[in-house]
Amino acid sequence: MMGLGRAVSALILSGALLCSAPSRADQRTDQAPWLPVSQVMAELARNPEFVEALYRRLGRNPKAGGILGPDEIKRLREMILGKDFEGLDRFPGLTVQGMGRSVRLAGAMLSRSSDDDLPPDPATAEQTAKEMVEEGLGIPAVGTPPAPDAYLRPLGFGLEAGDRVDPALAERYADGLRLAELLNRLSLNAPGGGERYRVVLVEGQTDGRRLDTPRALMEALARNGHDVEVRDSRYFANFGDLIYHGRDVLTPFWIDTRLPVPGTDRNLLVPVSHSQHELIVRGPVVNADLSFYFGIDGQAVFRPSVTRDQAWVMGRVAHRYRGEEAMEVIRLAGVIVRAYDVIKRRHPELPFGGYYALGVCNDVNAMIELRMRGETTLFPLTLDPQFFTDTGEVGRLAASLPLDSGWRAAADPRRVLGSLPVDDLAALPLPSLREDLEKVRAAWEGGRLQRPGVGGITLLIALLGAVMAALLAAGLWSVRLWLVRRRR
Repeated sequence: MMGLGRAVSALILSGALLCSAPSRADQRTDQAPWLPVSQVMAELARNPEFVEALYRRLGRNPKAGGILGPDEIKRLREMILGKDFEGLDRFPGLTVQGMGRSVRLAGAMLSRSSDDDLPPDPATAEQTAKEMVEEGLGIPAVGTPPAPDAYLRPLGFGLEAGDRVDPALAERYADGLRLAELLNRLSLNAPGGGERYRVVLVEGQTDGRRLDTPRALMEALARNGHDVEVRDSRYFANFGDLIYHGRDVLTPFWIDTRLPVPGTDRNLLVPVSHSQHELIVRGPVVNADLSFYFGIDGQAVFRPSVTRDQAWVMGRVAHRYRGEEAMEVIRLAGVIVRAYDVIKRRHPELPFGGYYALGVCNDVNAMIELRMRGETTLFPLTLDPQFFTDTGEVGRLAASLPLDSGWRAAADPRRVLGSLPVDDLAALPLPSLREDLEKVRAAWEGGRLQRPGVGGITLLIALLGAVMAALLAAGLWSVRLWLVRRRR
């Protein structure tokens, strides 16, 4: 039954994250290498054992619905148990504000009774850094490349969850794992000296210096003949990572931008983007591929790259950095690692390791883009600046981001388009998404795009708030006059 339970949980999660999808014309699967969730669920629902497990689990395990709140889980339950499978592909997309509400409600529902429910303790990494004062590079690293199916879990019913290993990345994985470990530990060193952890490089690898920051380490490698490049890359986010009978399952998290699609009565829905800064190192000693982002695991860290993406997530490099610019990106990434470590130790109560409250994957990369380019082209951005008030440079960058989580926030078409994982909209594989984006882009560039306004209820609330404030002010003024007259 363990495999059965995992199968149900994984499918519920992916169904929950598929908040909307294009029209049925987009779902022809005779040529596409992927399948819609509706088709997978319709086939699995023919199995009585699967249906029985589904009835037992739906609505009883908050974590089975991912980061959705009770309202979304209830709606999902009604559609699945009512066999409205096509409805799974039209499940209403959440706004950024609605996503925040769901995360808060889902976090409140999570049990705190087991260690598995708690985010990893960042203090453990810091304590390790205190104990291990100096260490060698340790590269080339010893390790066996991961097997092609090392990160795939069979779930039963023809389902698998996880990622396929990329053979080329697997050959460099051991070095990447070691380099990521070094950069993350160096990032925890306090600024201004008094470092707790240093890397000692011997003659022949670099210049024999003791290095105490991520930038210092990468500069030493560059001086020793290593090529260092940083790529600001964008993809469609894949939260489901599902495979059904060898075919990828389309599991994006569709989000309602609240931007009207010209000529329709619909808002623009887009798959949530995933962004990361990728560190590519090639040279006589170190050959590694890393990525940097804040993940749903609640960690803002350097990570070794070893898996290949499903085809539907696409991929685009927005900016490339070399030389001094690459070193500055690496420096700032290290500063962000430390800032997030500090914030999370101060706020262990944040659900999902701070995911959404401290941003999604885009926020830390938007900070880097803002620093390097003077603006950011990423959407959505969700962090709450109150958590960053005393984090120095990171706090200033966080306060300067154009956030999308506020109740009055309106999506910026420039950032919505800038987050897409393609340079040319014609490359998008979903026709209705491409058509909607082309209409919105044309209207925006022509100055004809209507922006979301303040609705009637919102306006009424604002007016009532103003009235209450005026009445309160008047009341206080009356009390003041009464006190003055009484003193006389």
